[in-house]
Amino acid sequence: MKSLSIRTILTLATIAILIITSTAATIKNVENNDDDYAETNFFRYDDYIYDDSIKTVLLFNPASELSYPILSLTGNDKLKLSFDDLRRSNLSNFYYTIIHCDRSWEPSDLSQNEYIDGFFEDEIFEYKYSTNTDIAYTHYDIEFPNENLQISKSGNYILKVYNQGEEDKPIITRRFVVYENRLSVSLNIKRATDVNESYFRHEIDFEIDHRGYDIPYPFKNLQVVLMQNFRFDNAITNLKPIYIKDDKLIYDYNNSENVFDGINEFRNLELKNLLYQGIMVNTIKYSPIDKITHVYLLNDEARSYKKYYSSQDLNGNFLIKKDGAIDTDTDADYVKVHFNLPYPQPLPDGNLYLMGKFSDWKFREELKLDYDTLNLSYNKTVLLKQGYYNYMYCFVKDGSKNTGDFSTIEGSHYETENAYSVLVYHKELNDNYDRLVGFSTKTNRE
Repeated sequence: MKSLSIRTILTLATIAILIITSTAATIKNVENNDDDYAETNFFRYDDYIYDDSIKTVLLFNPASELSYPILSLTGNDKLKLSFDDLRRSNLSNFYYTIIHCDRSWEPSDLSQNEYIDGFFEDEIFEYKYSTNTDIAYTHYDIEFPNENLQISKSGNYILKVYNQGEEDKPIITRRFVVYENRLSVSLNIKRATDVNESYFRHEIDFEIDHRGYDIPYPFKNLQVVLMQNFRFDNAITNLKPIYIKDDKLIYDYNNSENVFDGINEFRNLELKNLLYQGIMVNTIKYSPIDKITHVYLLNDEARSYKKYYSSQDLNGNFLIKKDGAIDTDTDADYVKVHFNLPYPQPLPDGNLYLMGKFSDWKFREELKLDYDTLNLSYNKTVLLKQGYYNYMYCFVKDGSKNTGDFSTIEGSHYETENAYSVLVYHKELNDNYDRLVGFSTKTNRE
């Protein structure tokens, strides 16, 4: 047998070490997935901002800034992504692409050429510089589908934005859905059937009419997602039909499978004009120290034991607006908003967060309130762009990563107006992706 050279032995040893190290890293990654997810650079198939200099990310139908990120596969609608870059004084070369996902928001088995017609990535060419603002920023936006990128399959999608040549380092990710009109969904929103929940929860019964569209195995191959105000954080999944009647699938439960807390009407904040006190604004002061305008709000109050009071809101959404602006995208300024919630003592075993669409319905660290033991109140200062905002106070128990409780501070009432949506996914045995074959939305006051 021919003896191996020292160089060959060292090379083989190095390869073995690399294989062992790589395997160990893979095992660690699987075991510590939750820890990795907490890292800023961990890729999320979710709504997330990976760069602190990126603010005010919106994804909507250009026909209405308050619309949900939804596209019809056969329609002519578009979605518009817009965001501000507060840190970069020079223009950045941002690119975007889309990723097809299954119904659980994991990457599907489709390759990009199976769901994209055109280029797999495209540059964001539309940008504008802010004008006469305390904080300089560059505003970017893109509308799609467009001549460079069209979508050929229905389902769940992730829109990913990144710097040129750095596709593995996202700047922004945003969820959106593309649906087919294969069936119809009718919703019946009412007080919860359970008498113990009827004063503070909504029950959403619905029917799926699939006349003309064959669903041979609805209990196995069909999945519905039930949403409140198009929030993914508290969506209800895995509901099965109670019974089938001809071409109708009936989802009419009597327990708690299809109920949501009615919560309360959202708190409103108006920042459209800094020359006068808008809704909830107490005082407006320009600070020569940090060279930015500070907006001090009126004290909020806990509403958990108060009776329901009807008021108009945006169901948690927000709208960028500056009164008298030629172009709100670039004329609206950023201000520091001071929130204050008097409370007799800190809540035990948890924290309070400001929450709404402006927080991506997430418990973001920069929106966690601090407790002031001297003034007996929770407070937080938040950088926001001028506009109109909805928000609430959400209590999150220690150790809870994904769930929070609005009712602790806000209360919950069956009278509250909310929008409810049903998304219907279908995947036959021979399909290699989840098709979104139906969508419907309705408020409990329609």
